[in-house]
Amino acid sequence: MGTKVDAADIAKPFRDEVRDCVKELKEQGIATPLLVGLLANQDPAAKKYAEWTGRACRLDGLRYELREVADSIDVEEALWRANEDPNVHGILVYYPIFGSEPSFSGASQDDYLRDSVSYKCDVEGLCHTYRSHLYRNVRHIDFPKNSKKCLLPCTALSVVKV
Repeated sequence: MGTKVDAADIAKPFRDEVRDCVKELKEQGIATPLLVGLLANQDPAAKKYAEWTGRACRLDGLRYELREVADSIDVEEALWRANEDPNVHGILVYYPIFGSEPSFSGASQDDYLRDSVSYKCDVEGLCHTYRSHLYRNVRHIDFPKNSKKCLLPCTALSVVKV
C-alpha cells in the first residue's frame, strides 16, 4: 500500500524560500515580481484556476494581475503587450482559448500563442525555446555562460528522466 503525501508539506520549503526572497526585495525597495494571467475564454474551471493562482501569489507576497480578454481575437495583442511590459515578470495563459482551431503558425492557434510567450516571462516552460532546450537536453538559457537555468516543464522533464 502506498503512502499518503501532503503536497503542502512538499511545497512548504519552496514557498518559504519565495517569501524570503520577496521580503528581501521589499527591504531593498524593489517591486515584487508581477505574474500576469491572461484569460480569454468562458471556461468556469479556467476562471477558478486563475482565482486560485492569484490567491497563491498573494499568500507568497507576489503580485498577480488577471487580464481578462473579452474577445479571443484580442488575446495575441494582450500577450504581446505583457511580453513587452518591463513590469511583468511572468505570464500564464489559461488554455484552451481556441482549442484545435488551425493556425498558420503551428498545429493550432493555442500552440501559436503558447510559442509566442517570451521565454523571459514563461512561468510554465512551455514556449518553443524551453521545449526545444528540453528536447536537446540544454539546461541553461545563456550558453556558454551557463548562469541562468532553463525553466523546463515538470511533467515532460520527469518523462525524460524516467
